[in-house]
Amino acid sequence: MRRNPFRRARAMDLMKEFLAWLAVPTLLTLTTKPWESLGAKYGLLLLPLLFVVFLLAYWLRLLLGEGPGEGGAGRATLTDAVNELAESVERSWGDEVGSRQLGLTGREIIKFVWRPAEEGVASRAAQEDVAEAELAGVEDLVEEFLKISSRRLVIMGPPGIGKTSLALLLTVGLVRKRRAEGTGFVPVKLSVAGWDPEREDLLSWMEGQLVQQFSFLKSAKYERDMPRRLLETKHVLPVLDGLDEMRVNGVDTQRQAFEEINRVIDSLCGIVVTCRDVEYRRGVHSAGLIRAASVVRLQRLRLDDVIDYLRRNTEGGERWERLFAGLRAAPDSPLARALDTPLMVSLLRDVYKRPSTRPTELLDRDRFPTEDALRRHLAGALVGVKFPLLGRRPRRGEWDGADARRWLAFLAAGMQDREMTDIAWWRLPELGGGRYRFFAGALAAVITGATAWLTAWGVARMLWGWGWGMAVAFSAAAVFGIPMGIRAAHNLPTPSEMQFTGRKRLSVMVQGGLFAALVGGLCGFLAGGFGRAAAVGAIIAVPVSLAYAGAQPDTTVRAATPRTLFRRDAMVVGIFSTAYGASSALAGGLLVGPVFGAALGVCCALCGGLLYGLPWWFALGSKHSSGLVASAHLWLFALLQALRGKCPWPWRLMAFLEEARNRDVLRQVGPVYQFRHAYLREVLAESAS
Repeated sequence: MRRNPFRRARAMDLMKEFLAWLAVPTLLTLTTKPWESLGAKYGLLLLPLLFVVFLLAYWLRLLLGEGPGEGGAGRATLTDAVNELAESVERSWGDEVGSRQLGLTGREIIKFVWRPAEEGVASRAAQEDVAEAELAGVEDLVEEFLKISSRRLVIMGPPGIGKTSLALLLTVGLVRKRRAEGTGFVPVKLSVAGWDPEREDLLSWMEGQLVQQFSFLKSAKYERDMPRRLLETKHVLPVLDGLDEMRVNGVDTQRQAFEEINRVIDSLCGIVVTCRDVEYRRGVHSAGLIRAASVVRLQRLRLDDVIDYLRRNTEGGERWERLFAGLRAAPDSPLARALDTPLMVSLLRDVYKRPSTRPTELLDRDRFPTEDALRRHLAGALVGVKFPLLGRRPRRGEWDGADARRWLAFLAAGMQDREMTDIAWWRLPELGGGRYRFFAGALAAVITGATAWLTAWGVARMLWGWGWGMAVAFSAAAVFGIPMGIRAAHNLPTPSEMQFTGRKRLSVMVQGGLFAALVGGLCGFLAGGFGRAAAVGAIIAVPVSLAYAGAQPDTTVRAATPRTLFRRDAMVVGIFSTAYGASSALAGGLLVGPVFGAALGVCCALCGGLLYGLPWWFALGSKHSSGLVASAHLWLFALLQALRGKCPWPWRLMAFLEEARNRDVLRQVGPVYQFRHAYLREVLAESAS
């Protein structure tokens, strides 16, 4: 009989929840008063009683209901997950198509041409399904893909030729067709630049990417293995973009990627891969063909198609017509050769969009003697066009061009040095190097040490006097502060997956709070008798328990975005800071006095909100190790860099990144940003040096 993994996980959750309600209040109240004889006398009798009360509260929780699927009933089916995934993919990538000004019709996109790749990179049988094709719109692209019986396609081409744009348009076209027909696979575009095939197999990596990009798959209405089932039941068509960008510690990993793709390819409904020519041939040479995959090569743009596209998508006809005349008169000129990729054509369109600009200056061979000079000019001018100089102090919501270029250049240079392709905000502190790690470790050590010092001093002073109290306090600060500082200096956690909501969980929050108050009171009774210790246990238990009871995996956002992840992480900081700070301030004021209580409350608020620790694992099953939370890392990094003029102030950083995406300097790929193209990142990085 097949065991239900959800039930096993539910049992583990139940045990961890009981340990949390028992251990956390006990540890907190033990810091206020030592065990008395009453606790030793009745402790063994009260422990079973606590467990019985816990089971009764847990049963009442299930009886009152936690919403569909939370108790195991009304669980959504695989078909529900497929339909919801299709809707999420269409919404998120459809928005990105608009943001990148790609369009979905022949008027809005430039005409692509692909041809079957040369021999040696694909089998003859697979190449029979593809032919030379002009792709004037998404419908043409979808039609050509569906001619491939294996549903396995590799799109090759030189840098800037439009491989990523074509993969994005194919994803949107296929998912719209799927939603219109109501059946079939769901294409999901995944950037493989961050995949390490030596450490993680392809199915596990794709499963993690699905959960990261589409938070609804973590909902309790779905079984926990739903992302894997979507892949294994062939309902997801992975669109793996950027195989050429895969590097680990400076070493290309295409060979391992080819081997892993071939290992699992028969378990997938199909696959789409984009890769530069050189890297793909290298992978084929070292690992062999991708089995039964048809391979096409995007062709460089034809001059007539470039002129036709610019004529349809620019304003100010006369200044552009003079440029077109110059191109037709010299079809082999550096400018004509430079405009043979969609990247350069789109840069030309954006840089010379304003009526005051003169695109004909590009015909000046004295100023732009080579293709490379023209490409660098267009890439280098983009930021200045998207973020113009203001000539005054920026108002709220405004961005000065000089600041924007300096910030983006710093970001690009740091990414180039570390071979980063994604702008994952929780990884940005890596750009700070050793100096940042020192400050992060020092901050965590000071916060933890101060909290431990105050707690130990408050207890030891009452027991042994001032002298021993100070000695114990400094010892506690070192014992707890130094390890936390070391961990914070080396850990960069991912954003928290928690949200706080009372919708369909009000009964859970209320019962969790009441039960925690009961356990806190009993633990206080064991730790210090019926007096202040019992009150302290209840004071600490109630707000903290309510916070943990209200924290659940965030399934309200279907497709994760960078700003969503940041807001969610910052909200977790705020909630737990308030819970720990208020409860500790009240407890400290009750035991010692208002001044001590206020100081302890501030320290515990910082410690509980900005740091991960043992309670997170007990109460929420968090996978985060100890150290600063992700948003705290980002704020500290941004503050240090802003003081040097290399970054916006912390409260403006996420808004700036989103604005750069809205102005088409950056692009969004699920929960991370990327530069519009690797070439733009390279040019900006060179300008920083």
